Amino acid sequence: MKALKVLLDVLVIGYVLFTALLLAGAMDENAVLATGGEDQALTLYKILVAVGGVIMLARVLMSSVYIASMKHDRYRAQLKINELKANLYEKRQAFRSNSHKEAPAQEEVEALN
Repeated sequence: MKALKVLLDVLVIGYVLFTALLLAGAMDENAVLATGGEDQALTLYKILVAVGGVIMLARVLMSSVYIASMKHDRYRAQLKINELKANLYEKRQAFRSNSHKEAPAQEEVEALN
């Protein structure tokens, strides 16, 4: 899941850089994508906007799924911690009960001697 999120983040960064260079004029769309006229350039920009929207939507969805997964893992870890605390409490209570029972028994043995 984390690898997919990282891959999607890299794809977004690449898309943003490509679009920024294209819009800033640092890259010529005719040379890069072999567009012939202005109609093809306009279609190219429309496609870039559509692709950008899909990539950004995928990134938002992936982030939401990743966050939900992390919250679920944290919840499961918290449940495990609570279970371990309950076991520790029960063991301490059992130890205290046993030590109180043993103390009078030892006093009786000492009194008999």
